[in-house]
This record gives sequence, structure tokens and C-alpha cells, in this order.
Amino acid sequence: MRKTSFALAVLLSLATSVAAEDLQGLLAAVDATRNAFDEAVITARATQVVGGKETGTADFDVYVKGRDRGLIVFRGGKNSGRKVLTNGDKMWLLVPGSTNPVPITANQRLLGGASFGDVSRLRFSDDYVAKDAGGKESVADRSCRVLELTAKSARSSYPRILLSVDEREKVPCRVRFFLASGKEVRAVTFTKFQTLNGRTVVAEMEVRDLLGPASNAVTRLEYRKYRTARIDPRIFTPEGARGL
Repeated sequence: MRKTSFALAVLLSLATSVAAEDLQGLLAAVDATRNAFDEAVITARATQVVGGKETGTADFDVYVKGRDRGLIVFRGGKNSGRKVLTNGDKMWLLVPGSTNPVPITANQRLLGGASFGDVSRLRFSDDYVAKDAGGKESVADRSCRVLELTAKSARSSYPRILLSVDEREKVPCRVRFFLASGKEVRAVTFTKFQTLNGRTVVAEMEVRDLLGPASNAVTRLEYRKYRTARIDPRIFTPEGARGL
């Protein structure tokens, strides 16, 4: 009996380990739809929608190199020429005509309920541990499995996340972000995908901030064009970004 009990315990432990690996692999597949290319230039648009009506837009290019370096360059409109630079854990706003870059955080607003962090390189498979939340939900006509993610770092802005995943297509359906208090503060729904170079990538998502004045607005982020490119690492410094 003892031998049988021990064998069952070993099998259960192995099954649990394999299941955990499968979930982390699923997270990696989801990450690949949002971070498909290690170096790329992405042409994007953010549109704020209130009561079904568009109330503002912002066009910008996103330069990405690896996980930790990114540069957002606004094109046209009142923010034309402004840049948001990310290098590691640091983030700055560069304003035309201003000498010094302004330190900002990833939670600072891009437009409406969308923050600069919404276009950054958060990776679920690296930053979170997943477990089955024990349910399914329908999102945009997709049957999605719900996973509960727990942050690996105590410094994470969102210690808990609920992620809905289309297991058949291996794409994200919806993400819900929670504070340490348990309050849900943001929801992101992935509404469109496209295929580029044989890879499925996010083409559009809708962001809803559930707190504050932007809670009645939906911000639609459209990733209109992806272009792989060799990007000079010097542009990911305040001095280099100014010259772009």
C-alpha cells in the first residue's frame, strides 16, 4: 500500500508539473502574438470612443528592439514630434523644444484609458505564473479558457491578472488587471489579428480603464503595419531619440 501510495504521489506530481509547463507554453504562444518580432517598426493609431462616437485620435510609430527598448514617435496632431522612450525600467517623455527629457511611468496616459504600458513589451510567460481559473468565457465569438496569473515580482503594478485564451488558435481573448487590493482596474479585449511572415500577430485591441474620468471611454489601439528592421541601438537613448 505504501509503495502504491508513493507511486500515485509521484505520478500526480509529474502530472501537475507537466500541466504547469503546458500553461507556461500557452502563455509564450500568447506573448508571440504581441511581441512577434525582436526588431520592428510598428505603425499604430489610438482612437478614443465615448458613447459610440470617436472623440480623439493619435497616430504614432513604435520602434522596438528586444524586450527592454522601445520608442514611440507621435506623427501629426497636437502631439506631433513628441516621443516616449523606454530603456529597461526607465521611461522618458521627450517634447520638441525642451532640453531635458521628462521621467514618466508606464501607467501614464497615451490616450483615453490607454497607457504607455499598453503598447510596451509586457510578457506574461516571463513575468507571471499561470494556473487554471476553472472556467471558460465567450469573447468576440471565441470560446476562451480563463487562466489566473500571479506576478513573479512583488514590484509588479498588477500582482494578479485574469487572461482568457483561445486554446485552438493560441491567441489572447481578454485580459483583466487587478491591484493588490483585489480591485479590477483595467480590461483589454483583443478584437483583430493578422498573419505576417507566417506568424499570427495582434492587429487591434480595445482598452478600458475602469477607474477615474476615462472609465466611460474605450480606447481602440490599431497596429496597422509591422515592418521588421535593423534598428540602431543609439536611438534608445534620450540624445539618440532626439535625432530620429
